[in-house]
Amino acid sequence: MNFSKNKLATLIALGLLSLTACTEAQKDTTAEAKKEAAASMEAAKEKAADMAEDTKDAMAEAANEAGDMMDDAKDTMGEAYEDAKDEASDMMEEGKEKAAELQDDAAAKLKEACIATKKKMGGDPADC
Repeated sequence: MNFSKNKLATLIALGLLSLTACTEAQKDTTAEAKKEAAASMEAAKEKAADMAEDTKDAMAEAANEAGDMMDDAKDTMGEAYEDAKDEASDMMEEGKEKAAELQDDAAAKLKEACIATKKKMGGDPADC
């Protein structure tokens, strides 16, 4: 191969120029890819932050609702306790009244039986 120095120099220059052009294009492409990747990462980071904030808000709301439910349950339990206490108190009063009635009835029957027994036995019914 008989290339002249001019042809050889021209071919080398063209080769270097094309390599340089390729390198510049690759640099531009790489820079663009880096920018796109950075933008995508930033968008992902913002979305993750938004999702974390939404989750935090949802958790706070759920905690508030749970607290409200607990307060409602406490109120209901308190009311049920008061109702049960009142009902038990009423039942006790009724029981005391009934017991007093039964005691009075028993005493009256006992007195009647005592009087009847004393009369039959010839005793004084005034002792009853």
